[in-house]
Amino acid sequence: MHRYTRAIAVFCLSILLLSACNRIPDHMRYIPKDAVLVTGINLKSLGKKIAWNMITGSKLFKEMQKRMPQKNGSADDAMSNIDKAGIDVMNTFYVYLKSNKTSSGSTKIIATALLPLNDAALWEAYLKKSFTQADIKQRGEIKIASMGNNMYAGWNKNTLIILSLISNTPDYNSPDPQPVAAPDMAAEMDTAFAVAHGNTIKDVANFHKLQAEGHDLTLWINYDQIMNQYMSENVASKMGGLSLNSSMWKNAAFACGFDFTKGKITGDMTYYTPSEMSEVYKEFGSVNADKDMLARLPKADMDMMVSMHLSPKGIKTMLDKMGYLGLANAGLATQNLNVDNVLDAFTGDMAFTVNRLSIKPDQTPNEFGIKTSKTEMSMSYVLKINKKENFMKLFDIAKQAGLVATTNGYYMQVGVHDSVFVLLNDQYAVASNKYADANAILQGTNKGQKLPANIEGHPFAMLLDIQQSVKNMDLSNTLSFSDSLMFGESKKLLSGVSVNGGEFKDNAMTSHMELNFTNTEENSIIALLDFGMRLNDASMQRRMSEGVK
Repeated sequence: MHRYTRAIAVFCLSILLLSACNRIPDHMRYIPKDAVLVTGINLKSLGKKIAWNMITGSKLFKEMQKRMPQKNGSADDAMSNIDKAGIDVMNTFYVYLKSNKTSSGSTKIIATALLPLNDAALWEAYLKKSFTQADIKQRGEIKIASMGNNMYAGWNKNTLIILSLISNTPDYNSPDPQPVAAPDMAAEMDTAFAVAHGNTIKDVANFHKLQAEGHDLTLWINYDQIMNQYMSENVASKMGGLSLNSSMWKNAAFACGFDFTKGKITGDMTYYTPSEMSEVYKEFGSVNADKDMLARLPKADMDMMVSMHLSPKGIKTMLDKMGYLGLANAGLATQNLNVDNVLDAFTGDMAFTVNRLSIKPDQTPNEFGIKTSKTEMSMSYVLKINKKENFMKLFDIAKQAGLVATTNGYYMQVGVHDSVFVLLNDQYAVASNKYADANAILQGTNKGQKLPANIEGHPFAMLLDIQQSVKNMDLSNTLSFSDSLMFGESKKLLSGVSVNGGEFKDNAMTSHMELNFTNTEENSIIALLDFGMRLNDASMQRRMSEGVK
């Protein structure tokens, strides 16, 4: 009996593992691991939140159809019949970018879309009807056809690949540069279908992990590949002979997963760090921004805030690994300083806020007789001091820029009507264009005010309160009536944006983003569709007012 129970358990476990594996689309294997950027659209996940016919039947979609050029077949057919094109819409679509060199030395960038098929015959019928100019040819085990406008389609029984040449740059370093002819797209299609085992992104564990998380949208940025290409462009000669070791970015990548939920779009972002730099990023991601500093910030009428702990030890280690530490010390020696003197002056804690933003019509015309807008706000910056004697050495240099001593601190005239006030004590240095705000931060009189959520307890945080920012914006002097309508609709869409994180874990830096909508009752996709329709109506009013049909 025990033997049968164990066999059943093994069988069930195998089914679970296979099911887990099947969540990762098979056509992902056509993405090469050296792709610079990869975007995934999980239509199965999105389909649970909004039906396709809600999009194709929307007023906005129909307006988009009207504006499409009627060439080479019916644009209405191409758009409205896409759900009958044999494409597996309950799967994940991918688009990736890859850049390389042509035989003449120029750079070409090609966008490649991967779409799973559940009926290749239906796709072919759709192509013939909607793109009447398409000349379908058999090429080995795949069929290919030009769709016009630098777009090329190729497909087999299970996968459709669409290539689009988005950049083909001449080699301007040649004595007589000439525009480069478009690459052989048929050969490019052969390459797209022939990604070798071991060269596919499916073998990249961190990309595989991103896809397995089941986000609505995913974004993968191959920082390793970007840096390798950038440094290969003879960058060292443009950096005064300095060069960077590729181990500093080896296997580095950004992985981002976004989800459309009720009233918001959330994003989880991970930067996978190269092993050579793990010591540096561990320093940057191990300490949160100082709580006492955050408590001192002015929270009333806050439009924007950024806070961080930027590890001085991490900065020094990074300079050392980049080979710039000696150069930095040589430069600072002219001021009788070195890197240690500078970094020991600070704890690495700093924050910036914008409060009471206001844009009002200026009733006084400028020198050209045009009425403009008048902008007012409070901007404050605070940093925490580590060694006061080191900080004062740096501050003495800063005073040479024009700081004027007063009874309670320093100020500098900026423009005709504005000044910057700088106040110090043993713990903090504060700079603000409003003396009262600088003094309140220094004295800690804001500590009774409530800090916005998700700011405290992270090495980095950023908050943008959009509704607070736009409520005092009157752009009637600078916007036409129709543009004011579009601006008015835009003001209604979002309530705010927040980003927090910077924690280091498992050789990666993580952060979280939230894009919050004013409509908290509907899924954010529906809110975006509604916004698009309202923006389209405003655009139509503008076109009518301008006499454009």
